[in-house]
Amino acid sequence: MGKISSRETLNRIGNQLWSMVFVAPLVVMFWRGVWDILDIAVYPDFEAKDHPHNNSRKEKSGMICVLLGITVRIVLDLAKFHLGEFLHSKPGALRVTGGYLYTLLYAAAGVSFWRGVWLVMRFDIGEKQVQLSVMLVGGVTVLVFSGVASTLITTPLAICQDKHEDIFTLATFFQRTPENKRWFVTDVLFTNMIIRVLIVMCWWSLWSLEGNVLIPNLIGVKDEKVAYYSFVLGYILAVLVAVFDRLLVNHPFSKQYINKPLRIVIIILAFIASVNVWRGVWSIYDNFLFPGVNPALNYIASTLFAYIVLALLKLSNTICNDMVVWDSEEGPIVLVDYWTYGVSTANNDEMIPIVE
Repeated sequence: MGKISSRETLNRIGNQLWSMVFVAPLVVMFWRGVWDILDIAVYPDFEAKDHPHNNSRKEKSGMICVLLGITVRIVLDLAKFHLGEFLHSKPGALRVTGGYLYTLLYAAAGVSFWRGVWLVMRFDIGEKQVQLSVMLVGGVTVLVFSGVASTLITTPLAICQDKHEDIFTLATFFQRTPENKRWFVTDVLFTNMIIRVLIVMCWWSLWSLEGNVLIPNLIGVKDEKVAYYSFVLGYILAVLVAVFDRLLVNHPFSKQYINKPLRIVIIILAFIASVNVWRGVWSIYDNFLFPGVNPALNYIASTLFAYIVLALLKLSNTICNDMVVWDSEEGPIVLVDYWTYGVSTANNDEMIPIVE
């Protein structure tokens, strides 16, 4: 791949700043809102029954969210191809509305699934440093050798626009189509029950490990201190990843055995950057977003606000941040192409976000 022009480089810098300053905070705002709504709706805190040494209610809350999220996700994945074809033949307003409703339901189910797996791992496996380290290293290793480590990356280092083909493209592990029904169903089940669990496991283990090193940040709890260290570290790493990625694209080594490990290192740094940005922004929201408003109203308002703004920007598909993304051998790892200014862009708008 040839060198990228200075105009395109400036364009990508502008896109990256746009994603870091505007898109990432909105995506985190949506996820936090839905997550905390589920905290209130599914086995909410109840002082008379909750006990520091009895987490059965939280475990039940997690299991319900896992079952709800994974069931909805599997049904939507199985229907995605045919639903996309159906809406594609409809008038523009109906097609766009259907896409937005599908994205909203798919994203909300993804948050439910993530919250459920997160709670189950937290209370069943525990948050001791040894367990967390083993799960983090093991999960990342499996994804790297499977060739889908890029799936760990999400905004601000990836976005996905609201194009019909992107919303209704099924990004699964084996990339099967409904033509072979048995393989297709197996692929959807494997992606949802194995790959996406691995993604959540990696995020949860790194997030929790950093609580032992940096300022702790428990999701759903207003911490005594804001996780400023994660916020600063995340954005510094995001900038460095974008720079390293651009350097490797502009000046690749002639040997693939050098380029490939470097690309893996950039992917892992991008994953760490994504987690820390989310960790820091989430903590800031817990402490400063509508502090005097009733919690339920806070979460509902922030969810709707974030989704509406992202929809108006045609970026609501970014909240579905755990679709499977295969690691490429060349080209940019960080794909944030929103403002083009007439510059030609890559033909790949898939995220990966963060998530699901």
